[in-house]
Amino acid sequence: MAKLTRRNFLMATGWTAGGVTALYLLRERAIAHGPSIIFPNTQSGASWVQIKSDGKCLMFLPRMEMGQNVNTGLAQIVAEELNISVEDILGITPNTSEVPPIAFTAGSLSMTLFSRPTAHAAATLREAMRARAAKLLKLPIDAVMDAEGGFKAANNRTVSYADLVDETNVVVEFDDQQAPPALYTFDAQRQKKQVGQDVKPLNIRALVTGGAIFSGDVPMPDVLFGRTIKPPVRNASLATLETNGVSNVRGFVELVRDGDFVGVVCKTPGSVDAAMALIKATWSLQQPINQGEIDRLIDVDANMAAGDLEHVLKDHAHRSAVKWAIDLRFDVQTQTHAMQEPRSAIAVFATQGPEKLEIWTGTQDPWAIKRLAAMDMGMAEEAVVVYPQRMGGGFGGREHYDVELDAVRLARAVKRPVKVQWTREDEFTTARNRPASAHRIRLATGAQGQLTDWWHGYITGHIFLARDRLPGWVMPVKRLEDDLGVVRGAQPPYAAAHLRVECSDVDFPIDLGVWRALNAGPAIFAMESAMDELAILQDKDPVDFKIASMNGEHPRLQACLERVRALAEIETLAEGSGNGRGFACGIYEHRCFVAMSADIYIDEQTQKIRVERMCVVQDVGMAVNPGQLRAQVESNVAWSVGMALMERFEVGDDNILSSNFNNYTIPRMEDMPRLEIEIINQPTIPPAGAGEVALIAGPAAITNAIRRATGFRALSLPVTFSDIKNI
Repeated sequence: MAKLTRRNFLMATGWTAGGVTALYLLRERAIAHGPSIIFPNTQSGASWVQIKSDGKCLMFLPRMEMGQNVNTGLAQIVAEELNISVEDILGITPNTSEVPPIAFTAGSLSMTLFSRPTAHAAATLREAMRARAAKLLKLPIDAVMDAEGGFKAANNRTVSYADLVDETNVVVEFDDQQAPPALYTFDAQRQKKQVGQDVKPLNIRALVTGGAIFSGDVPMPDVLFGRTIKPPVRNASLATLETNGVSNVRGFVELVRDGDFVGVVCKTPGSVDAAMALIKATWSLQQPINQGEIDRLIDVDANMAAGDLEHVLKDHAHRSAVKWAIDLRFDVQTQTHAMQEPRSAIAVFATQGPEKLEIWTGTQDPWAIKRLAAMDMGMAEEAVVVYPQRMGGGFGGREHYDVELDAVRLARAVKRPVKVQWTREDEFTTARNRPASAHRIRLATGAQGQLTDWWHGYITGHIFLARDRLPGWVMPVKRLEDDLGVVRGAQPPYAAAHLRVECSDVDFPIDLGVWRALNAGPAIFAMESAMDELAILQDKDPVDFKIASMNGEHPRLQACLERVRALAEIETLAEGSGNGRGFACGIYEHRCFVAMSADIYIDEQTQKIRVERMCVVQDVGMAVNPGQLRAQVESNVAWSVGMALMERFEVGDDNILSSNFNNYTIPRMEDMPRLEIEIINQPTIPPAGAGEVALIAGPAAITNAIRRATGFRALSLPVTFSDIKNI
């Protein structure tokens, strides 16, 4: 059992007053079921739970919320371990001065990294409280049994958590010399009360009534408003600047210029708009930009003709002299995040006392913002405090020091609190996008039609390497093989005896970065399209062919495929030209499995490709909150429809053409298919993240359905009605 001490690790926060706290110190060795990850220090706090004097639970949330509701899932784990209801948990997101650095929120890693540490912390607290109950009841500790909201003795005498809390601060620490407490969450034989249930998000009432606070809603006395001039593209330098009449704008405070950084500060948002309208800037480009240049950069065939691709990711008995049954090139266009909430931030410098900078912002990595702001301002890191706020979508787009940079520099210049609210156009034109990519896939078969050879070569831009400043936990990467975003999803789940995967990287003239599912979406679209085409060539059922080609190596993926076929076939596909059904599957980061079907209809009257119905079967291990898993699937289906049929980030001559929703199309409610979703629960397997899984198979399921309906094989995304009619 854990030991009790009088040490109060969180005294400075004031949160432990009148309560008992369990502090779990995460070390790399403690993540038994997660990937290897580098933290800024080995004493990174992962989860804190506290019993208040009223018996309620205070939980210090380790993840940033952007609609995925991961903290609700972690709260369910705490509730399971403590035998309380989720409604009895109050979640608080700490600022960066109150807890050690934590891994940033991305990559669908939250449940993978934090489910077991969270359970461990709560269980440690539970057993410490049991020891207190035994002392109060004057009983041996093994005579004190669990009860709802506390404990009971054999004589049915009960004691609540509230009865066991006084005004003494007690920190419960792990004792590495003692056996860890039993984890109720991961006990497959135990009947669960909270884990595995459809629990509403912790703050659902505030979300549906408009009471939720985002960074743009944070009240700040005496705040000014600012905005900066954005260059048209990456690596542009300010050539000329005209500011005539700006100082005459009512409410104008200051024009701030530092090299290429130009911004205005005013008393009201309307004054900012008026001042910005008067500023005229021209820019000189270090590198030409247009769509033709990007297409040239990712021309995988031209790169192959010039020599071997630069980086071999996998080579298993590869044969070059073989007759290819399939030899196809697939192209996927650049896509942007299109977040519903444009970014905003507030920066406040201390005007008296020690130097201090406070930042309120919606970010996936507050500790990186803290580090980078300190670096930018020449301050000590401990003098910077970041207050993370809920985000209206992230998808990898809020990992950067962007709007925060604007607010910090303007606030420093005017020595007043400054709030910067990006416009929708700012959001589009300064976004770090997922790079376009081109994939060449070659497949060969044996005498019995079995898959024997697999070759996949592709060209794309860097995802992690392209960023000028990395998240706080990421070690600098020097080669494409180290760029986790670029290599993700590139290796097939199929058992080819001869296999080679290789790629090259290029330097894009536009900003690149993390985008939902990273390279896995484009790579698996190409792979699943090629496998479907091979099944058609051999006149084989696509599901049977894919399962046979796995050679028994991925039973969980096979189960998803078999089940999604059964779901799809509940409804008979309407006969007639223009109707088609396609299947696709994928593995995300070796622990998340998905299979999908899509029923599509080619509507000649409206000249649209309509996705009528999709079935999704997903296995991410333990289903802590099946309702939230289904919600993540719904989100991924929307992104799949957009990636397959709509979303194209267009670049003009030295500018970005996709600047708002009028010229960057995303799915609307009318574009969404009917959904059948099934979650395969694996109660003995620790949970993995679901935020990106279904996206990897969705586009291929849709385009495979188009192939069945029309005979047209989509080789480039997004595919349009005119593409089909031009064959």
